[in-house]
Amino acid sequence: MADASTLAASGLIAAVGFAIVAGFFGFLVDPGTAGFRGRLLNLTDTVDVGDIALLGIAAALLLLTFDPPGGFPRPKLLAVDSGLAIIIACYGLIRTIVLISQSGPGLARLDQAVATLGVAIAAATVAYYTARESFAKRPS
Repeated sequence: MADASTLAASGLIAAVGFAIVAGFFGFLVDPGTAGFRGRLLNLTDTVDVGDIALLGIAAALLLLTFDPPGGFPRPKLLAVDSGLAIIIACYGLIRTIVLISQSGPGLARLDQAVATLGVAIAAATVAYYTARESFAKRPS
C-alpha cells in the first residue's frame, strides 16, 4: 500500500475494534455471584484510555497527512473511528453507573467512576470530531 498513514490508521482502528469485540466475549463469561453487574463490568473491562489514544492518533494520521489518490477512502475510516469511539463512550457510561451502584468503600468507587467518566468524555470528543470531519470530507 502506497499510503502509509492510511495503513497505520487502519491498524490502530482494528486494534480498538478487537478490544471492543473482546468485551462482548467478556460479557458472555459467567461472573458467578456478581450477577448482571459483573457481566457489565466484564463487557467494559477491555477498553480504556489507551484505546481512545489509538483512535485519536488514527484520526490525526488521517486528517493531518497528505491523502494520495486511490486506496481506502479516508472519510470511511473516519466514520469507523467515530463509531468505535461512540461504543467506547457508551461502555464508559455503563461502567461508571455500575461502579457508582456497587457496594464497598465510597472513595475507592468514586475515583474509579470519575476516571471512567473521563474516558467516556474523551471518547465522545473523539467521536464528535471524527464524525464531523468524516462528513466534511465526503465528496459532493
